[in-house]
Amino acid sequence: MTAFVLGATGFVGREVVRQLCVRGGKPIAHVRPDSPKLATWRATFGELGAAVDASPWSATALATPLRELRIRELYILIGTTRSKAKTDRVSGDIYQQIDRGLTEIAVDAAKQVGGIRLIYLSSVGADARASSAYLKARGQAEEAVRGSGLPWVIARPSFIVGERDESRVGESIGAGIGDGVLAVAGLFGGKKLRAKYRSTSADVLASALIRLAEAPAHDLVVDGDDLR
Repeated sequence: MTAFVLGATGFVGREVVRQLCVRGGKPIAHVRPDSPKLATWRATFGELGAAVDASPWSATALATPLRELRIRELYILIGTTRSKAKTDRVSGDIYQQIDRGLTEIAVDAAKQVGGIRLIYLSSVGADARASSAYLKARGQAEEAVRGSGLPWVIARPSFIVGERDESRVGESIGAGIGDGVLAVAGLFGGKKLRAKYRSTSADVLASALIRLAEAPAHDLVVDGDDLR
């Protein structure tokens, strides 16, 4: 048991856990202790062959299972949306609290233990100086990962499509329109642009994240076709 997945209940997180189990591993899927679906997630992940950790969101609390289970790969696949934040009763700047704040907690926990490789799921366009609150928080989270002193890989996918628990009509429409425009751009020499911004699916992205986690190279920012 060397892989610990934060954000395991999310769209990409669930697929990472599933694929790690299919490969014969027994990853640790983190579920927040106050989740109303904690028992359900224990059963769901247990059926896949994964263990569940419900440590509170603090660096000290998370460091304990990382140390005791001798974790070597920490997948940080966390994030939120406005609708999910509303359901979870998170107010204020949700991206600073979740996307940036929880990532910084995860990084601090890993630093306390040492010897852990960080795999951070960011977003294309992430920039600590961005005007977009979401992209700014993602960029700041990336800075925490880069400055950890631990080996890291940052993945920057574009739209992630597929069936989700919550509807994201805008994202699906945006991905469809974007892929259409990029297909035309590819015909006119915009292959790099198309590769960087073309949408992907959770299963393809999860497979790429696992490959990057297990490869010897680190301290990389990866996007485009390298995530397929």
